[in-house]
Amino acid sequence: MTDPDNGRTGSSRGPRPSRGGWQREHRTALLWLIATISALEAAVSPARPVGFRAADVFWCALLGAAIPLIASRARRWALIGAGGVAAVVGIGGDSVGQASALALILLMLLVAFSDRRDRLVAALMGAFAVQALLRGPAFEPVWLAALIGIVALAPLVWSGRRMARGRERRAGTRLAFGIVVLVGIFTIGASVAALDARADLQSGADGAIAGVDALRSGQTPAASNAFEASAADFTRASSSVTGPLSWGGRYLPIVGQHVAALREVASAGNDLATSAGVTASTADYRSLTAEGGRVDLVKVRALQGPVSASAQTISSALATVAAVRSPWLLRPVTSELDRFDARLADIGEQTELASAALAVAPDILGGNGPRRYFLAFSTPAESRDGGGFIGAYGLLAADTGQLDLLESGTLGLLNRDGPYRFDPPPDWDLRYGSNLVERFLGNLGASPDWPTGTNVAGQLFPQTPGGERVDGALYADPRAMAGLLRLTGPVAVAGLDVILDADNAEEFLLREQYVRFDGDNRQRRELLGDVARATFDALTSRPLPGIEDLTKVLGPLVEGGHLRLSVFDDTSEAFLDRIGLSGVWAPRPGADLLSVRSANTLSNKIDAYLYRDIDVATTVDPGRGTVQSSVKVRLRNDAPSSGLPDYVIGNNNGLPPGTNRTMVTVHSPHRLESVTLDGQPTPVQTQREFGQPVYSVVVDLPAGATRTLEYRLAGAAPQDGPYHLQILAQAMANPDQMSVRIGTETAPRTTPQFSGVLRVPVLVVGP
Repeated sequence: MTDPDNGRTGSSRGPRPSRGGWQREHRTALLWLIATISALEAAVSPARPVGFRAADVFWCALLGAAIPLIASRARRWALIGAGGVAAVVGIGGDSVGQASALALILLMLLVAFSDRRDRLVAALMGAFAVQALLRGPAFEPVWLAALIGIVALAPLVWSGRRMARGRERRAGTRLAFGIVVLVGIFTIGASVAALDARADLQSGADGAIAGVDALRSGQTPAASNAFEASAADFTRASSSVTGPLSWGGRYLPIVGQHVAALREVASAGNDLATSAGVTASTADYRSLTAEGGRVDLVKVRALQGPVSASAQTISSALATVAAVRSPWLLRPVTSELDRFDARLADIGEQTELASAALAVAPDILGGNGPRRYFLAFSTPAESRDGGGFIGAYGLLAADTGQLDLLESGTLGLLNRDGPYRFDPPPDWDLRYGSNLVERFLGNLGASPDWPTGTNVAGQLFPQTPGGERVDGALYADPRAMAGLLRLTGPVAVAGLDVILDADNAEEFLLREQYVRFDGDNRQRRELLGDVARATFDALTSRPLPGIEDLTKVLGPLVEGGHLRLSVFDDTSEAFLDRIGLSGVWAPRPGADLLSVRSANTLSNKIDAYLYRDIDVATTVDPGRGTVQSSVKVRLRNDAPSSGLPDYVIGNNNGLPPGTNRTMVTVHSPHRLESVTLDGQPTPVQTQREFGQPVYSVVVDLPAGATRTLEYRLAGAAPQDGPYHLQILAQAMANPDQMSVRIGTETAPRTTPQFSGVLRVPVLVVGP
């Protein structure tokens, strides 16, 4: 064949200078530049495959570099598949993730409509896919992100390896094999270290628990020894998981989370046991006893530092346990974390509470200036919504830890015809204005919220003859007085031929005193004040048990509302609210509420013979978010029509002796649909208190009679989580019998979730 330009044949034509080698070199350099930039960008991504920063940077950078190189060899279908999945993920991520998703969409269109595959374009698609996947939104469960990444990249890796040149494939295989071998070695080492540490962690946790139990029982030396042994166990566990065997595992995904969890828990346990041991050896809470009416505030303040430090250490340990939790942890590790966390939470709550108590105790006990407290001695034999009528009073002084009863007497003697100055608390006039508390001080406990009663006492008592400003008020009923006598031992009262003790005081104050002094109310009233003085004189003069025994005796009294203390100092009051001692009306947030209250309207002492049986049947409709309730209150009057003093069973209203006229009030946030008495409609008074409706019905109960009130209520169910019903108890002479059934329209409840004596507030969980 002849070249028309020069007459030479085509076969004799020499080769032209080629530029392909130069282009390949530069394209390879660009390819590595893409991989390098991708690695750097991936290294600063928010992805945390291990949770250890150095390891996260390494693995993210490795992924960021490897995927573009592998993608440069992959086929078109693998590129488009990986790019599509990654683009969907990246759209929901941060700004870089969203930009990567948009770039992927453009590159996918380019690849889809191009006749040839370009390695640089393919590498860019791999780089953007990695960024989109690493910067996508947080998925729940967390392993879903890893699964999506595998679905997106596995076909890409398979295709890229298949299409790679032999030299590239061999290099990649050797690299992958080396990584697998190192991962295996590191995993085995970390597993051996973890198994070695696990027994010590369990022993350390058990030792700490034993130390706490010993501390609670007052065995301080045994507690110190247990905490010391526990700290040693945690130290050994820490050495195991921080030693050479675990070093490599710290850098591996999944394995690293386990090593970190064990390390952090071992360290937290060590700190906890060491701190608790120091507290046990330096802060013996058994020394906090009252002798001669004095609490040593020097000892109280000496305890503040160690106990506060322990509370902070426990709080830090709880935060550590929460921080190391990961969905990648295996069940044996999560079980140990759960066990450690549960024990720690219980100890932590008690320690933090003790720390808070030590912080406010000096102020309450007059360490920051003298304090005066009004003492209200009530009798639920004449019931009020807040418990009972207050018949006797006292004035308690607290000064630098010394407690003294300055005076006591009959509160009725402070009544007067003309009213004292009185600024009613919210809702008081509407609900309790008819009680005329500004003239009859015995009604200051009318409200079920004792801080309200304290407010009333704080206003009125300073105006009485000899009265003075008070810093708070303490409420005690006959059950509380019996509990106090359990702490002090029996007391003798002048003019009384019986020794009062923990076993007979409640019955004497509720019933027997009225029979014993039939018709002589003056002597009986003076006796009530004398009993109060004798009890508090014993409290302020005799040695008392330690805190553990005090808690066992007083705890149920506080929880049942028989003993309450509210003060005017906000910090101290917040603590008293928290432990329930203030008697504050505090419904549980997010729960439905029900409370049934009774108040005597005849001014006699007949409620010592009143019994209530309450049946609650509630139907919840989760779909519509509604609730309907039937509240049946069965009232039984066991008082006789004769044989008891008129002061107990008589009245000034012309009713037959033995008649109990009581106002029954239901507190509920729901609207009242109907109320019946013995099956017949009955008048009801609707008011509001504490921001919610209250429904009151007056019921006459002849001697020996039983009558039944039924309230039907309807309203909206609380929306947060499952339905909960909180029942607030009234501190009565005879505690309620209560039955609660909560079901749905499709699944009515036939057996009660709660059935028994309602001595304390209860929370019933519905469907």
